[in-house]
Amino acid sequence: MNVSRSLATRAALATGALALAVIGVAGTAGAASAAETTPGAGKSSLSSLVTAGTLSQTQATAVKAAMVAAHDANKAARESVEPSALRGLVSAGTLTQAQSDAIAAADGREGMRTLVRSGVITRELAQQVKTTVKTAMVSVVKKPEAVLASLVSAGTITQSQADAIQAARPTRDHVHRGA
Repeated sequence: MNVSRSLATRAALATGALALAVIGVAGTAGAASAAETTPGAGKSSLSSLVTAGTLSQTQATAVKAAMVAAHDANKAARESVEPSALRGLVSAGTLTQAQSDAIAAADGREGMRTLVRSGVITRELAQQVKTTVKTAMVSVVKKPEAVLASLVSAGTITQSQADAIQAARPTRDHVHRGA
């Protein structure tokens, strides 16, 4: 399936924050054991919560596994979102099939700009496609907060532990880069 790198990249950015959160919350594989052998290593949010006694190592491992599973599911969902969004825009009459095919074949942001410059699509239409894909991504991405809520519901961690994990997660400043 030929997928527009531009929209796929934008969709990847939408879940990039989740990936960073997973890395920030979960640390790297074996962070706790790496901390024992490497000075300064293993300083992830979870390992610090284990060290502080807020979480057990078993709980930290379960949180990490759940976050990684959510990240993997988000990655798989991302690959199907754009083609589905384009099909929806064609069905609604917003795009022609030829425009949809051109967008799917576009090479990144510059490819989309080329489509606008060449008159294949308008700037407004390009923005609508971007918004549609972004909106679709929001509906399929499982956020870290939802992962923690499911762990609380399952009895794996308590709500206060979920709150501590959430508070320990690194924050990211979101920078608008434009279209």
